[in-house]
Amino acid sequence: MDTEVELTSALLQATDTQPAVQPGESLPWPQVVYLYQPLEDSQLLLPEHASCLAVKTYLRMCRLPYMERQCDNAEFMSPGGRLTKLPLLRLDHRLFTEFEPIVGYVESTQLDHALSSWLDAEEREDMRSEVTYVENTFTLAEMHQCYRETPIFANYTQPRIGAAHPWPLSSIRRHEKSEEALRLLRVYQWHDLDAPGVQMQLQQCCKLLSDKLEANEENAELIAGYLWGQQLCELDALVFGHVTAILASQLVSPMLADTVRAYPRLVAHSRGIDQAYHQGKQLANED
Repeated sequence: MDTEVELTSALLQATDTQPAVQPGESLPWPQVVYLYQPLEDSQLLLPEHASCLAVKTYLRMCRLPYMERQCDNAEFMSPGGRLTKLPLLRLDHRLFTEFEPIVGYVESTQLDHALSSWLDAEEREDMRSEVTYVENTFTLAEMHQCYRETPIFANYTQPRIGAAHPWPLSSIRRHEKSEEALRLLRVYQWHDLDAPGVQMQLQQCCKLLSDKLEANEENAELIAGYLWGQQLCELDALVFGHVTAILASQLVSPMLADTVRAYPRLVAHSRGIDQAYHQGKQLANED
């Protein structure tokens, strides 16, 4: 496992700009690529788990190899991010965090592996707008449950936030991370939503996705359609990450899982991707 010192050194050497790539030219994929996240069994929270699973699935869909590293200080290694700050992808001295920046780098530099290369420019822009909407909705719903629902916060969120630190650092970290999450919910105007309001937002998103699957399923061969036609794109990986993380979550409140289960096409879509790219292990315990 790489140390925090090694990653800090890599971050200091990284630049804020992507390497120049000529049109029609791909950059070589490094021989060793690391994907960092906190310990899944004891530290990873639901929105972080969904983001990490979405990135892993996307890289598998692209057939780009990586090595997974789980470590206590993964989130402190991250140079930042818009929502979860995780996972952290290290390619030589280049660091990328969260789903959209990682996808953006791959799609612009790995042209032979880019999932959305079959879409035209307008379709690609529309699809990426949906990626942003879906990621915002699912992540904020997951974050609201983790931080605004008292039983979940007490029994699930707090223990995981403090698991990597001794007291009193564990207490300080719980306060800091909670404040960060609540600030984010306020920025997106989700802070004052109650549980039915959160569920309504998630239902609207799930219905949009389910309707897209229904429109595409007639000619699908392996699963109940893909989300943007009859080929994969990054939206499929993102939705799989969130739906699967929710269905496999350990939250004491089943609201998120019940909402997702109400859309069987969405569940079937994730089961198909699970079988194709994870040997069915992600949803193995899900009825």
